Amino acid sequence: MVKTTIKKNTKIKESIPERIFAVCNYILLTLVAMAMLYPVLNIVAVSLSNYNEYLKAPWIILPRRFTTAAYELVFENAYFWRSYLNSIIVTVGHTTLSLMVTALFAWPLARKEVKGKSVLMAILIFTMVFNPGMIPNYLNIQKLGLLDTLWALIIPGTFSAFNCVIMMSFFRELPYELVEAAMVDGGSEPYIFTKLVLPLSKPVLASVTLFLAVGTWNSYFGAQIYISDRDLWPMALTLKEILMTASTQLLEAESDPMALSSAFTEVKTRTIQYASVVIATLPIMCVYPFLQKHFSKGVMVGSVKG
Repeated sequence: MVKTTIKKNTKIKESIPERIFAVCNYILLTLVAMAMLYPVLNIVAVSLSNYNEYLKAPWIILPRRFTTAAYELVFENAYFWRSYLNSIIVTVGHTTLSLMVTALFAWPLARKEVKGKSVLMAILIFTMVFNPGMIPNYLNIQKLGLLDTLWALIIPGTFSAFNCVIMMSFFRELPYELVEAAMVDGGSEPYIFTKLVLPLSKPVLASVTLFLAVGTWNSYFGAQIYISDRDLWPMALTLKEILMTASTQLLEAESDPMALSSAFTEVKTRTIQYASVVIATLPIMCVYPFLQKHFSKGVMVGSVKG
């Protein structure tokens, strides 16, 4: 009997072309990462810098003559915080409602024994291809009496065909033997769905949650159409107006004119705009680390079959 030994921890020697490719790959990825990181660093640096220093070097990535005056003006403004609260309400409400509706629709489509799935799939694909348009949507919201309410931003778009397809693909990959075993043990449909299916579906739920939350938080078009009362504007629309008009009139509306004039000796429009951008992006940046582990698994749904 011939005994063979395998050396552990042996390094596989790379060829010269492979080394060259690896070096070029690292250089390219580093340049891409720097190009994507620079605008973020620049916005943060400008928002924490004196305006005169910004005029001397607009490309800075580190604060110069550090000051938090721009943030103080933003934090003291009640209108900005009303928009912030509106965005939180709309994002949480729309994301929660959309997750519930999408999951309840995707689970039956993933079941083997459900009849009529082909008809439902045809309807699903139809909604992905054809959209009624802006005017019918507006008339529908108007007839429902949702104009100038936050419900006009929460209810429309609750069901997403794209997210439904993602969830359905994930549900189909779950071990169906577990569902059958639960049914044999007398488990009801609500029990199987809530206690068995959803706990096993954390990756896809995290992915869809992140898609919905980011999309809703950054959306301003719906509010621009359905909301005329500025007290109900979400953060995205307020931020859009601040950036597009290149002024801070929205933030100045409720501020003390005397205090504002003295504050603007050091704080100008650009620094306030950048401070508003930083504050508006903080919630999503804080949420992502908690969902990143599940999100990495969820984006691979359907790519590998076991």
